[in-house]
Amino acid sequence: MAVLISVMPFPPSRVASVGTPLACLSIQAPTHVDQTSTSQCLENLRRNSMMSEQAFTMTIKPAEASQLEILEHEFSPDTLSKPHRRRYEVQQRGEGVYLIAWHHHTPVGHFLLRWSGPDDARVRQYIEVAFLEAGATGVAFRRKGVATALIREAERLAKEHGCTHIGLSVGSTDNPDAKRLYETLGYVDWGHGDFLIRWEYLDQDGNWGTESEIVTYMHKVL
Repeated sequence: MAVLISVMPFPPSRVASVGTPLACLSIQAPTHVDQTSTSQCLENLRRNSMMSEQAFTMTIKPAEASQLEILEHEFSPDTLSKPHRRRYEVQQRGEGVYLIAWHHHTPVGHFLLRWSGPDDARVRQYIEVAFLEAGATGVAFRRKGVATALIREAERLAKEHGCTHIGLSVGSTDNPDAKRLYETLGYVDWGHGDFLIRWEYLDQDGNWGTESEIVTYMHKVL
């Protein structure tokens, strides 16, 4: 099932206040301002208003096998680990859904929703809920509501699946923007401190390596 979402970049009432020259905001231009210049300012205001009111549209749907190479190319060009294929396999086993956000024919973001998680036993001893992981948004499409739309669709699917809670992990100190977003969406700190996660990857030369990150866990009631 695909979900079509439209995101308005700015409310219309804020259009004139964003990047608009001060002279263009004056209803009555001073007498020394050339009439042509004033008309151009008004035209710029009208054009900017129309552009700002154009919604950013995206479609969110589960990943398909035919899309995996595109996802690897767009999001993981520096690794041979095939992370998108592994996430798709989670979906194929019925353990979750790998959600992809598309803007026209371009993948712009993704999140893997597991029906039960996380994998880390240190967290599962306290709480076991639907779990979001492997979230990312393409650099050119950030601050357009992609992550928010993906999370809300994941929450809807988790609730539809019978889950009562959902959680995710976020970098404790190196990802403050993401943490603020999750807090805005109602996620709260789990209250048991930070923990270290590690994962392996295969680089372009075929060499295995290990990366790690200190994260904290956040969750919310659905």
